[in-house]
Amino acid sequence: MILELVIFDMDGLMFDTEPLGAVCFASAAKQFGYIIEEEFRYKLIGINANDHYALMKSKFGQDCPAKEIHELSKKLRSDYLYKHGIVIKPGLFELITYLKNKGIKIAVASSSAYSKINEYLALAGLKNIFDLIVGGDDLEHGKPDPEIFLKVLKYFKIAADHALVLEDSTNGILAANAANIPVVCIPDYLPDCKEVLARTSAVLPSLVEVKNEIMKIFEENRVCSFL
Repeated sequence: MILELVIFDMDGLMFDTEPLGAVCFASAAKQFGYIIEEEFRYKLIGINANDHYALMKSKFGQDCPAKEIHELSKKLRSDYLYKHGIVIKPGLFELITYLKNKGIKIAVASSSAYSKINEYLALAGLKNIFDLIVGGDDLEHGKPDPEIFLKVLKYFKIAADHALVLEDSTNGILAANAANIPVVCIPDYLPDCKEVLARTSAVLPSLVEVKNEIMKIFEENRVCSFL
C-alpha cells in the first residue's frame, strides 16, 4: 500500500469525549423534558448537526427543541472541558509526530462543527498541526454519506487507495466505505456490530497499534523497493 494521507475522526478517536458528550446530552435533554435512551444515542454518533436535529424531531416530534437541546449540551460539555481539561487518547501525539516526519498529509474529518473542532484541538495543544480540517457544518450531507471524505481527497488530489481513515463509529466506517477509502476502526462508544466491523481493514485497540501497523507499511514498501 502507498500511503499519502491519513484522515482522523475526532470525538472518540482522538479525544475521550464520547462518554462526556453522552452525559451532557442526556442532561440537556432532560432539562427540556426528554429522556435519551442508549440505543437512540448510538444513532446520533458521527452525524452532523442538521442530521442530529432531524433524528431528534423524527423521534420526539416536530415540536422538539432539538437545536436548543444541542446548544445546551454543547455548553455543558465546554464548561466541563475548560474546567477539567480534555482527555487525549493514548498514542495520538506519537502517531501524529510519526506521520509528519514521514511527510504524510493529515486531516481531521469530523461531523462536529468547525468551531468545536478548533476548540478541542486548541485544548489539546494541536492547533495548526493538521493540514486540513473539515467539519460537519461544511457539509450538505453528514456521515454515513461519503461527502466529508470525498472533500478531503479532492483537496489533496489523492486517490482513495492512497489514503487511510481512522474511525470509531458505525457512521464513520460506512462513510469511508462509501468513499472507497480503507478504514481502521479503534472502537470507543460503539456497540458490537460484526457486520460493520467486517467492513474495516483492521480493528485495533488504540492509536498506539495504528502507528505500529503504519510503520509496517513503510517497512514493507522499503523492502519492496530493493527487490
